[in-house]
Amino acid sequence: MPHVIVADSDGPSLQHHAGLLECARYHVSRAQDGRSVIRAVNNQTPDLILLETHLPDQEGFEICRRIRRTSDVPIMFLSNRARAEDRVMGLKLGADDYLSKPCAPAELLARINAVLRRAERARQPPTTTISSGPWTLDPVQQNCTVTSGKVVDLTPREVHLLSFLMRRIDRVCTTNQIVRHVWGYAGQQARSIVATSIWRLRAKLEEDSDNPRHLITIRNLGYKFEA
Repeated sequence: MPHVIVADSDGPSLQHHAGLLECARYHVSRAQDGRSVIRAVNNQTPDLILLETHLPDQEGFEICRRIRRTSDVPIMFLSNRARAEDRVMGLKLGADDYLSKPCAPAELLARINAVLRRAERARQPPTTTISSGPWTLDPVQQNCTVTSGKVVDLTPREVHLLSFLMRRIDRVCTTNQIVRHVWGYAGQQARSIVATSIWRLRAKLEEDSDNPRHLITIRNLGYKFEA
């Protein structure tokens, strides 16, 4: 039974969505402020967080940013903020989906199921060490040794993404190929999801993330790894 944290400062909205998920046989924890969300993530290891952007002590965007520093737990925004820039912000910060209120129950449940399926696939990274040029990826230890000899810790999803590219050295991998392999689907948000993940990898691994030597963007196509 998947465990979902529903975080919303609006009591009726919180009870409505939590009740909907409980009727669909999810285990649900309720949170009405950011501190409760962070505490639940640290103590309960949820399978998904359903997050409102408006919380009394801090914005949902900041909570998402904090969680993404250490965890790949799926995050879905369900918010009254429906502007395009809010959706883009949520996805750039690492959210897996962004829905606007009101949302039809059937659609909400379908989107949650889709995110959980993708997360399950992402939690199954490769297990064989890959060396390509100056980089060595160790999926078991979840780290990569880079040009300087520094060992950098990665999340499971980052391991999966980097492995996909390193195994296809000098080959262009389209955005849809990447997102299908790493996230298990392809949709309208694929470009933003992959671009954000590549940006995070560059920030961790490249000597100059603004002028990457190894994780290369191929304009209007996708990305490739160069040794």
